Amino acid sequence: MSLRLRSPRTTAIAAAIGGVLLAMSPLTAPLLAASPNPAASPTTCRPSQLIPSMSPPRGTYSSSAGFRATLWFKNTGATCAPVVDNVPVQAVSGPSHRPVGISSLSGTVAYPMMVLGHGDFVYATVSIGSISTAQFKELVRVHGSSCSPKYANGIEVLANPRVASDSWLSHYFALPERVPVCTQDYFNVSAGVIEESPVGFIKGRLEAGGGPGNTSGYRPYPGMVWATAKGGELFGATVPASGYFEFRVPVGTYQLTGSSPLYGGGSYRCRGSIPTIVRTRVFADENVICTEK
Repeated sequence: MSLRLRSPRTTAIAAAIGGVLLAMSPLTAPLLAASPNPAASPTTCRPSQLIPSMSPPRGTYSSSAGFRATLWFKNTGATCAPVVDNVPVQAVSGPSHRPVGISSLSGTVAYPMMVLGHGDFVYATVSIGSISTAQFKELVRVHGSSCSPKYANGIEVLANPRVASDSWLSHYFALPERVPVCTQDYFNVSAGVIEESPVGFIKGRLEAGGGPGNTSGYRPYPGMVWATAKGGELFGATVPASGYFEFRVPVGTYQLTGSSPLYGGGSYRCRGSIPTIVRTRVFADENVICTEK
């Protein structure tokens, strides 16, 4: 991919701060073997056949944790290979999606070719790091820099019109609220590399249990549910008033947590009882309990 959104100085800065922003999916190891035979390569995915979505749809933001979500791309067409292995994103503001701050690209390394059948997914993380933490402020101070924030209410995945084979179209996603984004030297908008994985599903109910005089058993709660993988990758869903949730994740083992505005104003943590094991194209059932006292 030939999109260039960083100056050399900005790239160096990005490398310096990449490890101290929000936890993100680890980079895939560089591919050392020779490239596949072009004659045997599958057709490049058309931008219109990779449909994007974000999990959770709007996410949450806090001054301590910032914002994190997962971008998904589903192949709705024939078998193909996505040719883009990183996700360019930028923070935007207003109905015209005016860019705020500096766009972010993941690092450039070599990857094995990914081949997607009909209905297969690839995914990447996206985050906006908090500029309110002592860690971030110390980073800026040590490097003699500054952070002049503006406010964004959305993120935009960018296609590159100069590269006809880019594997997706530009797409906008709303943020849950106005989020501060650095616009000088340091930027706090990051996107991970594209990863391919078999996927399964997590479903269940966010619910309250216990409480003084409670005789009705478990009660549904609205809010958020998060699934955290062993490597720290984060996936999630917004939960409606019915309490029921369902979302897709890469195959693996997850610990479920949640929160609800009806449970400590959203500041208390709700939890799944045991680690949840997700297998390919299978629903794993696990409720997340907000324990009332």
